[in-house]
Amino acid sequence: MGSTFEKDYRDRVFLIKGLVKTEVKDEYWLLRASIEEDPYTVSYDMPEISDVESDRWAVVLFDDSYHSMDYVIWALLKTLPQLSAADASLIMLEAHNTGRGVVTVCGLSEAEGYHAALQVLQLRCDIQPGW
Repeated sequence: MGSTFEKDYRDRVFLIKGLVKTEVKDEYWLLRASIEEDPYTVSYDMPEISDVESDRWAVVLFDDSYHSMDYVIWALLKTLPQLSAADASLIMLEAHNTGRGVVTVCGLSEAEGYHAALQVLQLRCDIQPGW
């Protein structure tokens, strides 16, 4: 818990008399605050600092009334051989009961491959970022 506090302390932004002082890992920037009357305003976008891995994409399966439950389970097992039959059944039931089910979370190129394979098997699915 101490390290989380220290990180938040180092990434502070101060607004003092129209100047913005940003302190990030011992680097400093002094910029004018954004004031509409000031024609010499300098804007600066701070890059987002995230602990979450940026290349995380979810393949989401949507419910449909056309395919049987057994077909959906078969298609999931055919597309993702690492899934067990129980996991494929749970994904299918989640999609059936809630309208959508998360098939897998992986990198973008791998997610695009799963997405294309599921679409070839005529299952409605999508890729969603940020998982």
